[in-house]
Amino acid sequence: MRITYLDHLRAICMVFVVVLHAYYLIDYAPAAFYAVFIYNFCMGTFFIISGYVMGQTLPGGPIWPHLRARLRRLAWPLATGLVLINPLTLAVIHDGFSTAWASDVWARATSGRLFVHLWFLFALMAFTCAVPLLFRTLRSEMWARIARACAARLPQAFWPTAITLAVVTIQMSLAATITLDLPVPLDGLVKYAWAFVLGLALFHHPAAWEACHRPGPFPFVIAGMFWLAMIDGWAAQGTTLHHMLHAARIASSSVAISFALLWAFRRFANTPTRAWAIVSEGALTTYVMQWLVLHALVGPLMWLGLSEGALFAALIICTLAIKLPVHHVVVKRSPLLSLLLNGTPIRRAQTHPDAQIAAVRNQAAPNALLLQTKGDMT
Repeated sequence: MRITYLDHLRAICMVFVVVLHAYYLIDYAPAAFYAVFIYNFCMGTFFIISGYVMGQTLPGGPIWPHLRARLRRLAWPLATGLVLINPLTLAVIHDGFSTAWASDVWARATSGRLFVHLWFLFALMAFTCAVPLLFRTLRSEMWARIARACAARLPQAFWPTAITLAVVTIQMSLAATITLDLPVPLDGLVKYAWAFVLGLALFHHPAAWEACHRPGPFPFVIAGMFWLAMIDGWAAQGTTLHHMLHAARIASSSVAISFALLWAFRRFANTPTRAWAIVSEGALTTYVMQWLVLHALVGPLMWLGLSEGALFAALIICTLAIKLPVHHVVVKRSPLLSLLLNGTPIRRAQTHPDAQIAAVRNQAAPNALLLQTKGDMT
């Protein structure tokens, strides 16, 4: 069963990612604040939703068949992006398949930077592989005792605040020990593992999930404190403390804003409409293709005389206006493209019942004739 407002929230996060990458592409300074704002919560929200939906869709029995199917659905668009789309994007950047293009592809492939935005799919596959272990932990008696003790001692109104503090503590500890500046795509595993695990844990605790839809002011106060720490320069760049504060800012912002969005979307965007369906269903296609489309649009839009704010807005609007219709008109209707870009399995054509009956009769006829021949011989 699909959860309407979570589908809508995921779709809006996809739009935010397009905005973020449009900013990265042309470095439009007035949009810097919005880009930083989006960066500090968008992927965290994605992974919280992914973890919760994963818990909801898993069957009660063996889960590995479901997980294998899930991994296949993620592997196809990831492979398509790495083998076809991102190298093609680099060809657009280098004005063709030149020697510079080949060198760039090789350098990016060996360093992990060829993933670009596709690190999200890589991280989601890694988290999916860890689901059996996470489920075993979340269903253990030890976890149940901890959860009951916390619920008994902490009023429900403070659960979102406690979750925010717990996430901040975990991320700051990781930043102080192994750092969060790992090579792509491994950095996403460390930065957002907490979000996927949180979504999965919230599925197991419906009361906590409900409480997160009413976060109250304290998660935002905590996030605001870490924003102030970064803006006010509480630590010199490059130091361990700076890494810790940076990790805490992203984690606290992701938690607080995600909880606020859960409340807002369940209250105001919980009705399925055709417009929402168009954006939601085309989200993965747009996500996988966005880097290519954005780079392909820059030249023509600049040739039309657009620059700065007009170019920034046109990049976002045109990318969505191209990719969403392409998904519904082309990708969705092509089994091969649906497999490559969305991981949708190609269904085998089912034989018509009349044809099946005819095939059985044709197969039975020689057997009947053979039996009759044997009878005549005897």
